[in-house]
Amino acid sequence: MKGNTITGGIIITILLTSIIFTFTSSIFLESPIKFGEDVSGVIRTYTLVSEDVPGAKHINLNFTVKAGRIYINFTDDSNLIYKFVFKQDKEAKRPNIENITFNNGLLVNVMAESGDIKITLGNNYIYNGTLRVGLGGITARFSNYSNIEFFDLSAIYAGGVLVDIEDGASFDNFNLRVNSGGITIQIKANSLKKSSNISARVELGGVIINSIPVGMNLGSRLRAIADIGGVSINPGNFSIIKQTANEVEIMTNNYLMAPTKLDIEIFTGLGGTLINKNFFLS
Repeated sequence: MKGNTITGGIIITILLTSIIFTFTSSIFLESPIKFGEDVSGVIRTYTLVSEDVPGAKHINLNFTVKAGRIYINFTDDSNLIYKFVFKQDKEAKRPNIENITFNNGLLVNVMAESGDIKITLGNNYIYNGTLRVGLGGITARFSNYSNIEFFDLSAIYAGGVLVDIEDGASFDNFNLRVNSGGITIQIKANSLKKSSNISARVELGGVIINSIPVGMNLGSRLRAIADIGGVSINPGNFSIIKQTANEVEIMTNNYLMAPTKLDIEIFTGLGGTLINKNFFLS
């Protein structure tokens, strides 16, 4: 009995610690990156528009930052392919940016040692992307101007990923990965332009999903597994398919009949997941 009590205490500690880690990572990611004048740094801007690459329809981003933060957003500018704004220390190396055209596509390779980067993308192109930070964070806001097939967002060593999905966003697949740290998913959408999938994986840390969307034409299904740790969920009015300490699967009542579906898969190795709950720190 004593051994079971100790084991249970360790698991609860891991879960709470991971959730706090995720929460504090989210605060760090939410803090705005200021791109105004700064005597301690330098601002570098790189812009590509439709006239530069006529005929391009598919844009593939391959973006790596060893240490820093990436902020991704979309605009209604149909002429814009991308706008990258780098805020770096004066001593930092300039980023290496390479544009490679192929058929009706464009491959954009970006490599930076460090910095805070704001990425703005237009609404007239189909985007795929692999965006990585070695140490730091990624914040991505997907509005009704977004048109994405596949995005892979990852913090390779330590950090956090925050994804904010708004009404009318269009995407096929999001793959979110963090080694040590946290992932926060905020879904404010009651409708999506097409059926979509989100996969989130944290090896050491936690995942927070603030709410699960419920819409007249949108059905949602979620499955969360914790290897060593736990899953805490407020099922609300959702149908419970499975619920144990380490695995939860739920879906909205309209999932099977909904014309548009959102499927969410979450895995934590050592840590935990908090779903559809308010989070408070004492």
